[in-house]
Amino acid sequence: MFKAIFYSSILAFCIFSSCNFSKGVKKDLNTGLSASYNGFGIDDIYLASEGQKLNSNTVAMGSKINITATGVENFIVKGGKVYPGCTIILTDKAGKGILNLPDAFSDMTDGTTDAEAKTLQASLNTGDPMAVGETYHLNVRFFDKNKKESEIVANVSLVMK
Repeated sequence: MFKAIFYSSILAFCIFSSCNFSKGVKKDLNTGLSASYNGFGIDDIYLASEGQKLNSNTVAMGSKINITATGVENFIVKGGKVYPGCTIILTDKAGKGILNLPDAFSDMTDGTTDAEAKTLQASLNTGDPMAVGETYHLNVRFFDKNKKESEIVANVSLVMK
């Protein structure tokens, strides 16, 4: 009886205190974007261009595309600020690196508000050395600089037109 009460108390403590995290996967069957998240909660993640969700992974050369995560929550707050990070890696179909940004948010040294970090966006301008008709693999990792194991990892293949 004591053990049951003890374990129930620990479970309740975790539920109502700092054991606040999410883990899951999302897949967009139209674009092929797949995402996994651990330590964060998210509402949606999608491939976009010109502010509109894309319905395909075929994108025009010279366009700017985004991977956008919305409803992001569970950042560690320090001094009223959160500190998101974003790794962007682009490779060709042979796996050769074209772009590798370890932290596209590195200029955000003063952090941002939790409310502003609810939407995270990684941007890629398509163009040289990419070629029309070729396929590229885009990998994006959003993370919490105060708890790097909290992450959202998204992958999509892009076909240039």
